[in-house]
Parts: sequence; structure tokens; C-alpha cells
Amino acid sequence: MRRIATVILTLVVFAPAVLRADFSYTQTTRVTGGSLLNMTRFMPGMGSLKDPQTHTIAVKDGKMVTYDKDMASIIDPDAETITQIDFKKKQYSVMTFNEMKQAFQAMQQQMQQAQAQLQQAQAQQGAPAVNPLDSIKISVNDTGQSKVISGLNTKQFVLSFDIAPPPDAPSGSPVAKTTMDAWLAPTLPGYEEVTQVGLKMASKMGELAPGANPMAMFRPDVAKTASAMAQELSKMKGIAVYETLTMGGFAPQAPNVGEAAKDAAKDAAKDAAVQGALGRSRLGGLGGALGGLGRKKEEPKQTDQQQERVLQPTTLIEQVTEITNLSSTVDASRFQVPAGFKQVENELKKLSQQK
Repeated sequence: MRRIATVILTLVVFAPAVLRADFSYTQTTRVTGGSLLNMTRFMPGMGSLKDPQTHTIAVKDGKMVTYDKDMASIIDPDAETITQIDFKKKQYSVMTFNEMKQAFQAMQQQMQQAQAQLQQAQAQQGAPAVNPLDSIKISVNDTGQSKVISGLNTKQFVLSFDIAPPPDAPSGSPVAKTTMDAWLAPTLPGYEEVTQVGLKMASKMGELAPGANPMAMFRPDVAKTASAMAQELSKMKGIAVYETLTMGGFAPQAPNVGEAAKDAAKDAAKDAAVQGALGRSRLGGLGGALGGLGRKKEEPKQTDQQQERVLQPTTLIEQVTEITNLSSTVDASRFQVPAGFKQVENELKKLSQQK
């Protein structure tokens, strides 16, 4: 009996340390199409838009790091710190959870002041408060489809955002649609370590920043809409292994090139006939020139497309995100600040200190 009791006590005391496993995975996002990609193709410095964006998430000893070739962010829930590392500038910053709470509170006050000023301006103009989320309708569709991706069993969910046209758009303008075609796995081997770090951080931050939702206090209508959206999103259960985001928008409808060219050809033929007739008169070429001066130039007629702005739906950007390289081996040096790096003040703290 004493031996069993000793085993149980050992498990209770040391289980948290024993159960902490190493885990990492890589997430890559690639922009594959859309009008924004085409527009920025020849812009200086915008070539990186089409380059894959890759970062790695790793957990070790209760800490989590997210890093790529330029930046890293280390979360340590036990020490209640977040360390940001800039590899290019060779500098880093450390922010405690308590300092983050203070920064959030300062930014919350700034948002409250801005909201109060906006409400005052709307009241003076007699304009009703507008809920910006009213123009967005979301829905989740469980298609029932399944397939194996990278050895993982996944199910397909399609998330749709229908965005109404802007208030100044012509009547009858179409709705812009954004969709996320996601293949979700119920879980990933080792992903529970990531979840545990997130839950522990959320618990610590909740202790530091208790209270009601400020959005519910100042804009209950917006909070209610956001809550309904969150409830719909909760239908997507699992971890996205592969997803395709197609972001829709609006663009002015292009003119009908064929009709424009046909009209231009008719006008050119008409002018050529008139000039030719004048050129055969007794005044010859001079008569043609004088005839051209004597006639009043006709103003081009405006077409319906010129008179009324017409919007049409368009795909602004299309991108693919996938998870790869699941591993139980994690490099411990990823959780350390490289030697020789200079410590600087966190940008979030500086932002919150602005008056």
C-alpha cells in the first residue's frame, strides 16, 4: 500500500513536467492569384507579395515560439513574459503580462475617447450610428467531404463572408463574396501542447484583465452581431491543415471594348467621307480645310456606362495556407535570445504611452 501511495504521489508531483512534450510544425501561406497580385506585379518592392510566407510554431518545456527568418516571438506563461526578437536589427524586447495589461488598458481608453468623439459628431449631424458588421453575413457549411492530407484525416468546411456593397454604390450592385475552403483535422499529434500554452496564457491574462467586454458597454449592437458571428464560426471544429482563401471585393466595370471600337470606326468613316467630298470641290484641299473649320465639332455622346458608375464583383486575392513538417524534435536555442543582441523597448508599450 505504501508503495502504491508513493507512485501516486510521484505522478501527481512530477506528471506536469513528464507530460510536457516537444512539438513543432510549419505553416506556409502562398498568394496564388487575384487582381491585387496582378496590380503589384510591376511595382517596385512588391515582388515579395507572391513569395511564400513561412513560419514555424514550436513548444518546449511549457514555452511556445513562433519564428521565421526575420522575427521570433517567445511566450513563457510561467514567467509571464513575451519576448520579441528582430533578427535583422539584432535587437529584442521583453514585455510582461502585467505590462501588456497596462498597454491594453491604455489603448482601450484611447478607443473609448475616439468612440465618444465619433458619437458626438454623429449626434451633431443627426446621423444614426452604423453597425459596421451589419453589412457582413457569414455562414459555415459542413460539406460532408473528407480526405487524407499529409497522413491526417480531414473534413471539409466552407466559410463564406457575404459583404454588401458600399452605401454610395449604384442600386442593384452585387454582393462581394469571400470564402475559406478549409480541410480540418480533429487534432494533430502533439498539438495539445500548443493548446495548453494558449490556455495557460489566457488564464493568466484573464486574471490580470478581468471585467466586461468594452465593446458590449459602448456598442451593444456591434457586440451582439460579433457574438452571433462567433457562434457560427464555432461550427468549424478542428485544426486547419489546408485552406484556400478567396477574398472578394468590388471593381468598376470595364467598358465594352468591342462596342467602343465599333463606334470609333463609324465616326472615323463618317469624317473620312465628309473630308473626301470637300476635297473634290473646286477649292480642293483648301476647301477641305475650310470645311473642317466651318463645321462645329460634335461633342462625343456619353454612353450609359460613362453616365453611371457600375460595380462588379472581383477576386482581390487568393491564397493557400497549409501545415507541414510535424515534428517532436525542437531546437532549444529557438527559445533563447542570440548573444550580442541589444534590448529595446517593446513597440506596444510605446504605442500605449502616446497621448
